[in-house]
Amino acid sequence: MTRLNLSLRNDVARKLQERAESEGKLISSIASEALQMYFETKESGVETDMIPKISGILSIMDAMRAVPIPSMLLDQMLQLSVKNDSKTSLEIWEESGYAFSEICKLVAQDIESFGKFANLHREFIPADRFEVQINGDNATVLMMGAGYSLAASMCSYSGLVGLMRGYGMEVYEKTVERGLVKASFRKTKN
Repeated sequence: MTRLNLSLRNDVARKLQERAESEGKLISSIASEALQMYFETKESGVETDMIPKISGILSIMDAMRAVPIPSMLLDQMLQLSVKNDSKTSLEIWEESGYAFSEICKLVAQDIESFGKFANLHREFIPADRFEVQINGDNATVLMMGAGYSLAASMCSYSGLVGLMRGYGMEVYEKTVERGLVKASFRKTKN
């Protein structure tokens, strides 16, 4: 085993010391684990600044009990669901979007912070392009490539309506086409 001397910022050294004490480990063990994680992350092609983002997204997925599903299978399931009972399917998606807003509020309490959070984590959203623009009491959301069919776009739109309703927003303009959802929202009048 090689011995090295490292210089650390005071706050990092304090956290390292506190963590070692709370876990009953040596400082060198925790530093070695952290460096090993750094090298594994780099070797896998993931940038280290992505680690906190991945952790946050995994926490949200865990809270939702989300499971991965191949997009083509999901799209076929959505088409069947919408074909069988469009009204109920879209209502379920909207209510699920509303429930998701409650989870999102754990990390983004208001629409402005949600917009920042969504844009910061857009690479985890299953769409080719995802943008949220907040301008005062208005918001515009663009999703491209979220599904293959019109049914998938309709479900994405309904989920988005529920999500934004959770933030006190209502839709006033929309475009829903195969592979495209663009919707503009404004704060609801109470």
